[in-house]
Amino acid sequence: MQINKTSTETIVESLHLLATDLILNKAISVNDSLFSIIDLEVYYWHDLHQDDYATGVPHLKPFGEFEAHRYGIDLSLGNQLDLEFGGILICGLRDVNSKKVYQKSEVKNILFNQFNLGKNRFELINHKTSWSSTFKSQRMNLGIAESDNQKQFEKSYYKFLAKDNAIFKGYKNKETIFRNSDLTDEEIKEMLGYKLKR
Repeated sequence: MQINKTSTETIVESLHLLATDLILNKAISVNDSLFSIIDLEVYYWHDLHQDDYATGVPHLKPFGEFEAHRYGIDLSLGNQLDLEFGGILICGLRDVNSKKVYQKSEVKNILFNQFNLGKNRFELINHKTSWSSTFKSQRMNLGIAESDNQKQFEKSYYKFLAKDNAIFKGYKNKETIFRNSDLTDEEIKEMLGYKLKR
């Protein structure tokens, strides 16, 4: 897990590859429970990628560690003592065994509810998921863009989701997600089962 920081383009490419890998090839293991990541948002600040939306949360954990905060749980992309900081916000999980889907407001609770008294195991592991691709959308609930750096990143495709129509049957805000995605109208119709008004 690393970010190539030689240019803005390599940073963007690295963030896209990292997010896609997390959804397709990783899972969160909590004791005896396993959760696939189905929905995430990337927030990253570096001199060559000044996404001011990454400044909304104080990032304290080193790169690659989990960090809980008021909005949920991040996988850290560096802390504010470094020249880079941010996080990958976990916005959706799917229980590998029960197939139950959990969205952003439930993610922190469902993960922490798996903890036992005593020794616990909470880690990101290699796990091949049942879907073979992802799609991108715009991040949600960013508020009004105030700085130029926020305006520059406001409509960036930094929300990544598993491309599996079964996941989205009861998914909240799915029409907003799909309306602001990089999918074609035909792909959206195939995923949702109906045509979406733009």
